[in-house]
Amino acid sequence: MRNHILLMLRYMHHFNVFQGLKIFFKIRIFKKETIHLNKYGRINLRTNSSDADIFNQVFLDKEYDIDMPYQPKFIIDAGANIGLTSIFLAHKFPLSKIISIEPETQNFDLLQRNTATLSNVYSLKKALWITDGKIALSKSSSNDSHQIKEMEENSELVNSITLKTILNEYNPGTIDILKMDVEGAEKEIFSVDTENWLPRVAVLIIELHDRIKPGCSMNLFNALNGYDYTMSVKGELLIFRFNNF
Repeated sequence: MRNHILLMLRYMHHFNVFQGLKIFFKIRIFKKETIHLNKYGRINLRTNSSDADIFNQVFLDKEYDIDMPYQPKFIIDAGANIGLTSIFLAHKFPLSKIISIEPETQNFDLLQRNTATLSNVYSLKKALWITDGKIALSKSSSNDSHQIKEMEENSELVNSITLKTILNEYNPGTIDILKMDVEGAEKEIFSVDTENWLPRVAVLIIELHDRIKPGCSMNLFNALNGYDYTMSVKGELLIFRFNNF
């Protein structure tokens, strides 16, 4: 009860009293699957999932609310889930093109619904990986969590794509913001061929998953060795700003 009251007060403080109460009761009490946010419009969530927690991370805690010294033109949201981070970044940086990558079917369907009115968001039903082709996606018992791993009984084949291929296809010059929340796949992504894309990243925002796959942090920092950057921490995220941009 105390946690609910504290969360309600945070909603009221952040959104204003009326809207904060309305959103809190819709999400936390009545378990509504559709809410309306001033500025962002209609947002679809699911009950019995982590959607409400991700909503808090993005819109209440504003973990992705970073300042840029210039207007970003090209953003990649890898592990876009249902699109909440893409929505936030699309409104913060309306002149940018955002590539939202999500392999899981239910997440992707909701991602498309949530970003349907955003002309600067382009969704790809793929997994970010170290090769282009097919990869096994293993689902957990929840409907919104998944990992790339060896093919097993509770898994499906999905299309995969590399950052090198994305750069070749869209030819942006620079990835102004690379957001990566890929449930442990960062271990492999930062282990090979980083020279093909990492020098073109201005800002990297990443959530590491050593608890799922030990070695994620080690491979990331090994790949960053030799680069000139500053690092900050915001909630569960590490934010790297490369000083050559």
